[in-house]
Amino acid sequence: MSIFKDVKEDAAQNEETNGREDLFTVVSEEEQEDVDLELLDSLMEDDSLVESKENQEKALAEEPVKESVNDSANDTVSEVKEQAADEKKDSAERPVPDTEGITVITKGTTINGSIISDCSLDVMGTINGDIECLGKLTISGKVTGNAMAAEVYVNTDRLEGNITSEGCVKIGLGTVIIGDITATSGVIAGAVKGEIDIKGPVVIDSTAIIKGNIKAKSVQMNNGAVLEGFCSLAYAAVEIDDIFE
Repeated sequence: MSIFKDVKEDAAQNEETNGREDLFTVVSEEEQEDVDLELLDSLMEDDSLVESKENQEKALAEEPVKESVNDSANDTVSEVKEQAADEKKDSAERPVPDTEGITVITKGTTINGSIISDCSLDVMGTINGDIECLGKLTISGKVTGNAMAAEVYVNTDRLEGNITSEGCVKIGLGTVIIGDITATSGVIAGAVKGEIDIKGPVVIDSTAIIKGNIKAKSVQMNNGAVLEGFCSLAYAAVEIDDIFE
């Protein structure tokens, strides 16, 4: 009987121990779950993770804006490159004046037709046509036609045609001009029949005879000059009408 009793008591103790172990195991698993939840909550509440998440959301929100900005910048760069290429092409096609070179039309030479020169031009012969010169144009021969150049100096008996100069124009003593004159500055010592439009100052020498209107920034008329026409200082910096109001 004592043997059976001992066996029963041992079995009862084993069952009790197994139950406790199961209880401990269950408690351990629940505690582990609680620990995991607390760790997860603490990680979610961490400022660095929240900030990282906000930065990611902000980056995703700004990404289309950056792409649009980059696209507009690329378009602007492309437009600038195209404009520079066009300007380079235009400058390449535009003839460059040769300031050192001079083309001479010698005395006894007659040209019937227009002339275009990339350098300076010295006309001693006869030209029946228009002249376009990128440099300085000097006329001492006979020209019938319009003359256009960077600078114009006329010292001949007679020239029939308009004169256009980007810089200065000089009409020598004894020269007769039948046509209009347009320039930035001018010195007139001969005779001119036509309109004179000078953006800057003009000097009318004592030997000058002008039949036509003068429009300039300033006029210096020496004693003895003859002017039949109106003189207007349209390019002057002074507003004349405002002074008398």
